[in-house]
Amino acid sequence: MSETSTLLDKIRIVLVEPQGALNVGATCRAMKNFGLRDLTVVRPGCEMNIDAIKMAMHSTDILESAKVVQTIPEAISGSVLVLGTANRRGEYHEPNYTVREGLERIGEALKGGPVSILFGREEWGLTKDDLQHTMGTMRIVTDIGCTSLNLSQAVMLIAYELYQKFGNPVPMPKAQADDPYEQPATTDEIARLYAHMERVLNMCEFLPLVNPDGLFQVIRAFFHRSAPTLREVNILMGMFSNLNGFMKKYVRKKD
Repeated sequence: MSETSTLLDKIRIVLVEPQGALNVGATCRAMKNFGLRDLTVVRPGCEMNIDAIKMAMHSTDILESAKVVQTIPEAISGSVLVLGTANRRGEYHEPNYTVREGLERIGEALKGGPVSILFGREEWGLTKDDLQHTMGTMRIVTDIGCTSLNLSQAVMLIAYELYQKFGNPVPMPKAQADDPYEQPATTDEIARLYAHMERVLNMCEFLPLVNPDGLFQVIRAFFHRSAPTLREVNILMGMFSNLNGFMKKYVRKKD
């Protein structure tokens, strides 16, 4: 097992009195998405029924292995760090970290043992009694006009950040990465496109008689920023070839 996956295995997600089976199932799915496996539920106010199974989808293994306990001390047993989640400030929430600050604190703690992260009830979150068992809280920064997050959404956001920090995210390769037509166009290919475009734009009388290159430089700058692939250059070559043919066939030449 790699070192990064071991770190994620040492992180425990704790749901305190969740009221909705759908949220518990969605939490399992969010955890599986981001490499977390350890779920503990404290005094659930719902049954882990078909609704939870439907929302869990391919993460029913996490749902089935979740521990159900009656107290927070049971849930966090063995942890070297316990952080709550809350969007409020106050003496029971201190030290209060942003998620990024909390990740640094978690990273230090993981060297010594497991870490538990507590999520509260859907309606009012973690209470003062709950927070007495924590060593600080993390807050997900939201727009001031709507600070309340759905329980499973909060878990997903924290799980994503944990995976980026302690997991092993592998970037998905670009489609057809070995296809030469998907590679950046060379300077020679772009130069041929410019020459072709300039001829056709002159035929269309688009470029001004005075300083035509000044306007065409704006077009060059646009392509320099976009870094076109060979496929895109070829499409544009074909586009201007069709325009060239249209002009010759349907537009009367000036005497």
